[in-house]
Amino acid sequence: MKTQTILPKLLLIGSLLFGYNAAAQYTQQAKVVSPDRESRDEYGTATDIRGDYAISGTPRYNIAAGAAYIYEINRDGEWNHFQTLIPVDAQEMAEFGGAVKMAEDYIVVASGRADIGTTVRAGALYVYDYNGSSWDFSTKLVASDYSSDAKLGMNNTTIDAEGETIVSGAPADGGWVGSVYVFERSEDIWNEVQKIENPTGSNDTFGISVALSGDTMVVGANESNGLKGAAYVYVKDSNGLWVMEQEIAASDSASGDYFGSSVSIDGETIVVGAYGNNSVKGAAYVFKKDTSGNWVEVQKLVSSTQITDAHFGWQCEIKGNNVVVSAPHIYAFTQGEVFMFQENASGQWMETQIIQGEDSVSEDFFGWAVSMYEDQIMVGAPWEDEDENGENPVDRAGSAYIFKSTTLGSEDFNSKISEITAFPNPAENTYTIESSIKAINNIFVYSINGVVIQEMKAINNHRLTLDVQGFSKGIYVVEIEFENGSSTIQKLIKK
Repeated sequence: MKTQTILPKLLLIGSLLFGYNAAAQYTQQAKVVSPDRESRDEYGTATDIRGDYAISGTPRYNIAAGAAYIYEINRDGEWNHFQTLIPVDAQEMAEFGGAVKMAEDYIVVASGRADIGTTVRAGALYVYDYNGSSWDFSTKLVASDYSSDAKLGMNNTTIDAEGETIVSGAPADGGWVGSVYVFERSEDIWNEVQKIENPTGSNDTFGISVALSGDTMVVGANESNGLKGAAYVYVKDSNGLWVMEQEIAASDSASGDYFGSSVSIDGETIVVGAYGNNSVKGAAYVFKKDTSGNWVEVQKLVSSTQITDAHFGWQCEIKGNNVVVSAPHIYAFTQGEVFMFQENASGQWMETQIIQGEDSVSEDFFGWAVSMYEDQIMVGAPWEDEDENGENPVDRAGSAYIFKSTTLGSEDFNSKISEITAFPNPAENTYTIESSIKAINNIFVYSINGVVIQEMKAINNHRLTLDVQGFSKGIYVVEIEFENGSSTIQKLIKK
């Protein structure tokens, strides 16, 4: 699949269709791959991005010893390999790079299946400090009571880092009961300060996901309550200890939803993924604090595509009024997607874009990992085969894609829109466009992520009918170019 560069007018889709003050659309800036590509490396299993730097984990590299690769953007906007991280005590099958997290002045890389002495698969975290020009290995963190198969830092949803705090789940601790470990830095020394136990004591995979925002932490337990799943909110008390504030769950929870598979928090908004919801189409739930200080569900997010086995909610992140939710389509034989939602003026979260890699295809697992920082999104595709140029396929070598948003202020298209009549909408078989004043020269139909799926030359016609019978159900954008070179856009819903 080749994505055409989105025209400036299409960057206004969000404001025109969903009522934002400004519309952000993400376009692919780069595709990055490992400089050491090997078959089944699964590069892109974990990703993170922060300003001028990005990192991708490759846990299956070198007999699953693993590696992580740091990239830097240059003045020309090109992302280049900058540094490779290999653990000082690398061991086969440890899966270093299965989780990565970038903080302001350090990086955390998890090795979720690392042995500690004779204790197998206990898991470990490696911290690298930024020295002003590169990252130096600082320390290795392990649980004070490490045990076999606890899997500290098991996957990319299982760690988070902010300021002087690193949190990591060990979801397999105690036979998948799960726990969370908190590490804090004081005078450049990292120490474990608290172990948070699963409040139920059941086999819930407590700690499968964690997220930090200031003095609030969210922990997912996606196998709680008969695989319905749950999440727990913790706050830091006056003694510096994390205490449980509230358990949250989906209002329509059902067995097999796996609510809590991913969690994210920013201030007083929490997003929780439930990739198993509705035949593994998936969902994500938004919670906010009410006036009484309780976390309440305010909206359920679902994808516009509604594909079985999409795994929407596999990973989610919230930054401000933007939420990104991945749907890697695991074994669905369809192309993975990442969905962008934006909160409008009335507090509703609206889907504004579907993001896909320019060369991603089915079974790439595009969206296995997703990370967001300011106007950047990084997406991992660990089963993708081709290099950064879309060539030289290597089975499951993996890749990652970096996207950047362009935000434009609102423009007044009302006068042009009033010239256009389009019907029926929603449309099933045909869609007719009439222009009352200017003659139409060209019509382009875009998918919501900017791919041109139909083009028609009208040759100074005032009426044109499109055949949309073969379109998939969903939202499309129709750009109408007039004889004088001006243009406008219309929203088309295919039922």
